[in-house]
Amino acid sequence: MSSEPAANRLRLAKEIQNYGHETDAPCDRCFARILKGKEVKCIVMEHNNRLRCSECVRLGRPCVNLSWASLDKTRDEYRKKVDEDEAELSRVLARLMRNKKILRQAEQRARKKMECLASEMDANNELEVEEDCPAADALVGLSPAVWSTLDLANQAIDFSSTVQGQAV
Repeated sequence: MSSEPAANRLRLAKEIQNYGHETDAPCDRCFARILKGKEVKCIVMEHNNRLRCSECVRLGRPCVNLSWASLDKTRDEYRKKVDEDEAELSRVLARLMRNKKILRQAEQRARKKMECLASEMDANNELEVEEDCPAADALVGLSPAVWSTLDLANQAIDFSSTVQGQAV
């Protein structure tokens, strides 16, 4: 006696055989049997939006049915998705190019404005002119430790014994 799943498969295969229809494009299994010279009719019935043939159901094998309707549906569905993705990509690329152009123009305007400001400041002598004081430059780079040493040197000199720039 066969198991319940096997009995159910045979019952379903019989129902497909009785109420299904022969397809113009047989499934892979039926097509292979046709190529071997066997007289095979691929009888299919739609179940859950896919076709199943009676022979594959009877054997308990997956039915790889490449029906034209299924192929057309798949192609149309993915052609639509590709078209939508390409449209979105072109919108994003257009926005990117526009933003790059605006950024490039803003950078050019900023550079021109900076050049104009520098020219105005040159004309008005507003640019900081460095004083020719080598002593000022020498003291700028000194560390706090050196500054404290200079302060000790100032404390060691007795300024009370000097008279208006002359030592007594």
